Amino acid sequence: MRAVGWLVGAGLLLGGISQASDLPETGVPLSALWRTQHVTFLYAGRTSRYSCDSLADKLRGLLLELGARFDLKVHGLTCDPTHTQVELSFSSPALPPDSSKAAHQGYSKPVDARFERFTLTTDEFRNFVSADCELIEEFVRQVLPKLATRDVRSDIDCTAYRHRSNGSGYLVRGEILRPLPAGAQ
Repeated sequence: MRAVGWLVGAGLLLGGISQASDLPETGVPLSALWRTQHVTFLYAGRTSRYSCDSLADKLRGLLLELGARFDLKVHGLTCDPTHTQVELSFSSPALPPDSSKAAHQGYSKPVDARFERFTLTTDEFRNFVSADCELIEEFVRQVLPKLATRDVRSDIDCTAYRHRSNGSGYLVRGEILRPLPAGAQ
């Protein structure tokens, strides 16, 4: 199944920001909050199978790549070769909501952050390969919308990834709110 489209993440909806013109430019530091989330991730790939440990490693790598805090937890719930269910518990930067919602939606300590460009595609150095296409497709569908993103474009074609000359069946890019490195401003 070919999935091409625009995804809009939570970054446009939090903190009263409603228009792209209200958002800070890419790279401009801003005040954010760590938001803790719990996601049950379901994977039932047709062309690639993962053990619980290898699926957990891939998901951990994706979340860290996209700015999640290092104390994230990935726990296998169902480890069947055709149907794997994993619990993700992670904190990532988010724009502050109005004060009445903060405590109820998992927001906590402040963090300096900025929107930065990201790309998810085949990259053997980062351990993302063509065979991960269905995993990336599910990650984009189940997890990416829960992160503070903007201008996300997704071109995913997992049925034909073996027939492409470059071997890649996915390209996802946009901007994501990432924490600033310690001491950076």
